[in-house]
Amino acid sequence: MTSWMLAALAALAQDVKVEPLPEAAPPELAEAVRKELEPAALRVLRDGKPILDFWLGRAVPVQPATESLQLRYTELRAGTLVGAVKVHEGGADFKNQKYPAGVFTMRYGVQPEDGDHQGTSDTKDYLLLSPAAADAKPGGMSMEDLVKQSCKVVGRKHPAVIYLVRSETAAKAPAVARDEARNLFILECETGTSAGRLRLGIVVLGKAADH
Repeated sequence: MTSWMLAALAALAQDVKVEPLPEAAPPELAEAVRKELEPAALRVLRDGKPILDFWLGRAVPVQPATESLQLRYTELRAGTLVGAVKVHEGGADFKNQKYPAGVFTMRYGVQPEDGDHQGTSDTKDYLLLSPAAADAKPGGMSMEDLVKQSCKVVGRKHPAVIYLVRSETAAKAPAVARDEARNLFILECETGTSAGRLRLGIVVLGKAADH
């Protein structure tokens, strides 16, 4: 059996769940950012141990959705604050870049059209992580500034990213779905927006096929 198959079987054997966490966003976040977030969180557990806590936005600004083959979240503008996450232990992002434990903001970003990213994912929707201390203003941000800010998480020229997919299940959110074909665990959840609720599919475990 190949090493890839062994790794895939090990990942699929994991027990990954989500549960409500009645805690306000942590003090590491700026007060202006905390005010934009829900008063409680979603905790993702792996084999009974917490790995990620998510605070999603109360009223994330959105725009009318458009048709796109490469984007699944055209309602969101690049640079928009979507939420925050607490990482309980150091881990690796969707590009398999190592990052430390800590608290980070999450902003929507679009994968650029360049040779470094060719074929790394089916679509180009991501959440970019930024250190809580470096992201104190909840308003929009340019992709250039966001990338520079996110690069501080991993100390490299590439930002720290969480892959976003569109839900293909009818499960009531919040829930954790498993994409066995791509070896991904996906948090199905909803964030408040300026137009109601928006369902998100946040990849909480798994990485790009070429990593």
